Amino acid sequence: MKNLIAFLSLSLLLAANANASGLKQYQVSITNATAHHVFTPTLIATHGSAFNLFKVGQAASEGLVVQAETGDPSLLLAETQSQAEVFDTLIGTFIAYGQTASFMITAPRKARLSLTAMLATTNDGFVALDNVALPRHSATYYAYAYDAGSEDNNEDCAYIPGPPCAADSGNARDTNSEGFVSLHNGIHGQASLEPKDLDWHGPVAIITITRVHH
Repeated sequence: MKNLIAFLSLSLLLAANANASGLKQYQVSITNATAHHVFTPTLIATHGSAFNLFKVGQAASEGLVVQAETGDPSLLLAETQSQAEVFDTLIGTFIAYGQTASFMITAPRKARLSLTAMLATTNDGFVALDNVALPRHSATYYAYAYDAGSEDNNEDCAYIPGPPCAADSGNARDTNSEGFVSLHNGIHGQASLEPKDLDWHGPVAIITITRVHH
């Protein structure tokens, strides 16, 4: 009996230690806070503190350029998964203005989280959360729009895939651009887009991360 009690106690201790050092689950809820923009499928990644999906003032990776111009996150996903600092990744869904979508992702304790999605009615604009701490319980972040710096913000539907532009638009590419990631300066009505509908000020998304306890 003593041996059995000792064995059970040791098993419980090992299980507790494994749980403490194992992967935790987190729910990531993204609310599109814009009036008329659609977010394309979101790339979400958990990772160590040394990893960044992008850095303001530096050139975007080719994967981020493709996502920010076309909405396709597949190349950025491949780039992200190839990094040793990355623990888990997922691709979300389209999120219309005023809507919220939730996703589950895993990470060890003290990990970080980043995400990106295109604002579909821009040349190369994307909403992002970069390298934020995963909470012990729950945390809410306000996410801003960035410019990938890979295409001129000409606001011409020939270069823009999202509504009100036609579904087959957005295939052209104008590389007369800044060349580095910066905060996006909004919509100014240069060509096809109406600022009264599509401009924004301040954050474009509200993101809540909640640790799921079992």
